[in-house]
Amino acid sequence: MSTKGVSYEMSLNLGTNFLALVLNILLGLVVVPFYIAKIGVDGYGIIALATSFSSYLSIITIAIDAAVGRNFTLAMRKDDHATSNAIYSSSIISATLLIVAILPLIAWFLYKIDSVISYQGYAVGEMRWVFIAIITSFVLTFIRGLFLVPAFASNKIYIQRIIAILEIVVRTALIFLLLNTSANLSMIGIAFFLASLVSFAGALIWIIRKYPFLKLRIASFDKQIVKYVASMSFWLVINQIGTLLFINIDIILLNHYYGPTATGEFSTVAQWHTLLRSFAGVFVAIFTPVVYKYYAEKDFNNLLKFSRYSVVAMGAVLAVPIGIIVAYSDVILKLWIGEKFVHFYPLMILLTGHLIFNLSVLPILSINAVYNKVKTPGLTSFFCGILNLVLGILIIKYFDLGIYSVAIASAILLTLKNLIFSPTYAARILNQRFWFYYPSIGRGMALFLWVLLMSWCCRHFLVPGSWATMCLSGLIIGAVSLPFAWFVTLNKEQRLLIEKLIRRR
Repeated sequence: MSTKGVSYEMSLNLGTNFLALVLNILLGLVVVPFYIAKIGVDGYGIIALATSFSSYLSIITIAIDAAVGRNFTLAMRKDDHATSNAIYSSSIISATLLIVAILPLIAWFLYKIDSVISYQGYAVGEMRWVFIAIITSFVLTFIRGLFLVPAFASNKIYIQRIIAILEIVVRTALIFLLLNTSANLSMIGIAFFLASLVSFAGALIWIIRKYPFLKLRIASFDKQIVKYVASMSFWLVINQIGTLLFINIDIILLNHYYGPTATGEFSTVAQWHTLLRSFAGVFVAIFTPVVYKYYAEKDFNNLLKFSRYSVVAMGAVLAVPIGIIVAYSDVILKLWIGEKFVHFYPLMILLTGHLIFNLSVLPILSINAVYNKVKTPGLTSFFCGILNLVLGILIIKYFDLGIYSVAIASAILLTLKNLIFSPTYAARILNQRFWFYYPSIGRGMALFLWVLLMSWCCRHFLVPGSWATMCLSGLIIGAVSLPFAWFVTLNKEQRLLIEKLIRRR
């Protein structure tokens, strides 16, 4: 598989994505205990709930980003500036109008927040402000993403990540500064809003300087473009509804049935689930533009090879961290939060163990979008998400497993969807046999089992009592797993590709 023209961009994208990931992990691990120390488990549960509600707005925004990104990329690859401008202006204007249209719904939710959200110890006005600030922060981030579509189209993902890093650093610094001044929930809302505002300004400055030919004009608004993007976005919206019913419905169900304390406990442990998703997102963000590039250039042979390689690569890089987190879940919780959270280690295993399947297939989901085959995946994701909601409620009502109820439902249905439907449907689009991606998935799973075995052996000799020994154990396990990853997980062609990339760098 040829790497000419993409290896340099992938290196830059990989570097900045890893920097953003490391910051997310380090700051996330520091901020959560800080939250709990300052505002308690209940307060952290409210913050998690507010960000969860913001995520439901992303049902529309992620779909629009994906549809706009696809069409803008194809126009940019053809140097069609007129179409690029039309897509750029039409997407931003229509997205702004859409936000204005849903404002009454958001206003109704904020007005009724005291009857919708289960909370205690906080004033209604304070709750409203937190939700207003975090939702506004999300809207700014969404519009910023549309302004930065040219960075995606030109495979300059590192620009998006640099601006995201700016937001992470500013938000975290403000959270520590403001909460040390006053342990008030509203301070967190202020931090979210100001950080988004700063990153939004950074995105505007970059796009104006780098792409002066792109002008946001009402005259460039094209109803046909909006109609085409909307038709694709509709099924992506349906897909996102299903995805969010898998990922974010847990917190809402827990808040409704068990209250803010259970929500805070679940959200704390689920932080590791979120970090692993962020880790996987690093590679998805790198692989997706390359798939779009091959498709735009009609290089279907390399597209086919690269899509399978991306699944192997994803499994290989995920197997070690997921295996270590599963094997050392009790130790990690004790070192991170304290002894009182250690008894939640089975929840941590339940939330993270299945991700070796469910994150490995993420790179091939871009196949659906680039071929504009999004209807069937959208309907499948939607109905599986509804089943997840129903199953979660049934487990809560009839088995009363507490915070484990929703985790069990999500793990079962998400794994069934991503092990059966996702790889077989992508293979069908590419006119391949249904089992085309299964050997690649199996390679990652084999490495995961190897890491679990090495972790068990390592724990037999040393149970870490500090972060230093935990990191040392992780390094030892990673080192003894490297030969397995190189000679078993990767095939000969993939090893040659990596060697070529290393030599080029």
